[in-house]
Amino acid sequence: MKRTTALILALLLAVSLAAPAMAEEPEQEEGTAQEPSVVLWEIDEPEEEEVPAEETPAPEEVPAEPAPETEAPAEELPAGMGTALADLVSQVKKTLQIDDGYTELTNDFYDGVTPYWSLCWSDETRQLNVDVREDGTVLNVNRWIDSGSNDRFYGFDPAFPALSRREAEEQAEDWLSRLFPEPETARVDGVATVLGANGNYRFSGTVDMNGLPSPVTFALCLDGAGLSSFYRSDSYAGYVGRLPEPEAAADETAGAEGLAGAVELELRWVSDGEGGADLRYVPVGPETVVDAQSGEAVDMDALYAGIAGGGVGGKNASAPVAEETMAMDAGAPALTEVELASVDNYGDVMDQDEIDASLRGLTALGLDPFTMQLCSYSMDSASGDITASVRYTAPMTEEELYGFTKSGFDLSSDMELDLVIYKRVTLDAKTGALKSVSTTYPLWEKDPDVTMTQAVRTRAAENFLSLAAPELAAETELCTLKGCSDGDALLYAQVHEGYFYPDNYLSVTVNPGTGTVDAFSSAWEDVKFGSAKEPVTEQEALEAYTGALDVTLGYVAWPVDITLTENELYAKLLEQGYTYVEELRLAYYYGGADRVPGVDGLTGEAVTVPDGQAGQVFVYDDLEDVPQADEIEALGQAGVGFDGGSFLPEAELTQREAVTLLLQADGETVLPEAEDGDLLDRASWRGFVTEDWEPDKTVTRMEFIRMLLCASRYGDAARLLNDKADEGYEAIARALGMDTAEPDGPATRAVAAEMLYRFMDR
Repeated sequence: MKRTTALILALLLAVSLAAPAMAEEPEQEEGTAQEPSVVLWEIDEPEEEEVPAEETPAPEEVPAEPAPETEAPAEELPAGMGTALADLVSQVKKTLQIDDGYTELTNDFYDGVTPYWSLCWSDETRQLNVDVREDGTVLNVNRWIDSGSNDRFYGFDPAFPALSRREAEEQAEDWLSRLFPEPETARVDGVATVLGANGNYRFSGTVDMNGLPSPVTFALCLDGAGLSSFYRSDSYAGYVGRLPEPEAAADETAGAEGLAGAVELELRWVSDGEGGADLRYVPVGPETVVDAQSGEAVDMDALYAGIAGGGVGGKNASAPVAEETMAMDAGAPALTEVELASVDNYGDVMDQDEIDASLRGLTALGLDPFTMQLCSYSMDSASGDITASVRYTAPMTEEELYGFTKSGFDLSSDMELDLVIYKRVTLDAKTGALKSVSTTYPLWEKDPDVTMTQAVRTRAAENFLSLAAPELAAETELCTLKGCSDGDALLYAQVHEGYFYPDNYLSVTVNPGTGTVDAFSSAWEDVKFGSAKEPVTEQEALEAYTGALDVTLGYVAWPVDITLTENELYAKLLEQGYTYVEELRLAYYYGGADRVPGVDGLTGEAVTVPDGQAGQVFVYDDLEDVPQADEIEALGQAGVGFDGGSFLPEAELTQREAVTLLLQADGETVLPEAEDGDLLDRASWRGFVTEDWEPDKTVTRMEFIRMLLCASRYGDAARLLNDKADEGYEAIARALGMDTAEPDGPATRAVAAEMLYRFMDR
């Protein structure tokens, strides 16, 4: 039974007699179901009653069924586009089971690669937006219903969705069959439960076509009123052309050989996520597929790079901000010790003139023509470190074009654009250590004749690093790994025992026109390296890597250069700025490659990562004869519970376990290997932990009640009686149906699960 906030407060105050009684809201009768205020769609169609043949009325006695108010009689429909739109609206209504109660419908048409209609049904309390292609394919659905309630709480407020998971799965199956008719089939890969006042279930997955996987994905959300949203990934770009037949001319053996021949691995250090690094072979080759008809391996990266043109836009940089000086107030109050301590952090900070002189001393920055415009300071409250952020400006002149075209400069001058160069520098305001450099130019068309040899670029970058970051530069080398390419930048990665660790790097971009530094950035953390002795050979790693992958036959997105074809549709798209479109083609590719990030450099075993835990369901094998089994299973279906397959209901609950349950109920994913410090940060931010953090300490029943209620909408009310210990928490817990006996006794896992269930089922 749902209990309102007013009822709970009334129970609390009646127990305490510490405040005037509050008026109760009408309470729903025990045992009756709470119906949604507005129902958009009914999933189950009503069964028609069978009428015996002998009782069937004569045709003339059957009254004519009135036409829906939202549809005009066929003879009144306009010709051409209006007729087609009427047919489309009718089809969408059938697919989405849209009722006739809406009072308004608006229609917008959008042209493009795959034109579509945007339809919007609405009335005083509802709005339904549907994007649909001309062939009736539903692309996007978003529904809004005015619940008439403004009772919104933004703290800890989990609640079970109005639908059970089983009901949602049954409805999702029906909806997906409607939204994906043959030759498409929706394959659900994950189900996530969204807890809260507007709780729902989110089904996500991929779309099979002709029984084969495709690059199209979808997401569908269901709540107590039906379908709340739907989206498919090919909504607005879409794929052109006919869907190829599923038969392949090349067999799987040819596909496997073509894919394996394109695999490239590099041996490098890879972070283990816990402050260490292990030696690993990682894939660096291009994305490759094998054409299922020709049997040829195709470099998809090169294919896209060869045809995907497009210009780079620019915009005027913001105008310099005038500096203001604040007059001192002689009558201002004295500073506190805390304020003085904060101010003291600036005692040894370089002033603006010192910073300017220091940066101009780095001649590689090329600041001679630049003027300092701003110099701001920011302090890290935790460390006390202070960062200076400096902005320099310089006019771009005809004499110094910084590697851009003269024609672009002349055009911008004629248009009277603001031809100002901005250079931004950050540094440690106490030591002067450089942190970053970036340069923004007013032009975007580079002069192809202005070039710089690799040797000259490298020498300029290394000279700069020897002055700007000498200690770190001594531990780096110019990274030659394929995965280290970073556009025009030169990437210097840390080297340990002859192998690169790209996570620690220094990046430098040298302007080819002036030889000065346009950009500098770095990332560096202390790391404990593992062993590098006797790594396996690259051939052994290749065999392990390809052996861990599945050769899959399916449809892939294939770019087609439309600048080389004569087609009326393509001519129209060319006018709109498109240079290519995508088709679906049949090909072999490695399925699940994202779950095999490489091969252990020492053991030669493929490294695998599990699928994401979104939508995880916990199922247990030890709940027989457990009184709280139903509550535990309901939480498990909502993704709240413990790993391992056994719940251990009689085990005493620890602080870590209590925080895990509460974070999961608040929509967080908690991995089994999560660090205690990470859990503490997340729990403290939400208010679950207000006392000393002892992860392995047993939690009492009352301690768990406090953790559960303090961050919720009931926390303030519970604290009204703080002069009577936990009486407020106890009263609210009882009102929510929790067992508050033996408050100082240890909470078992089963007891805690039951309490959390009662809170969420309120």
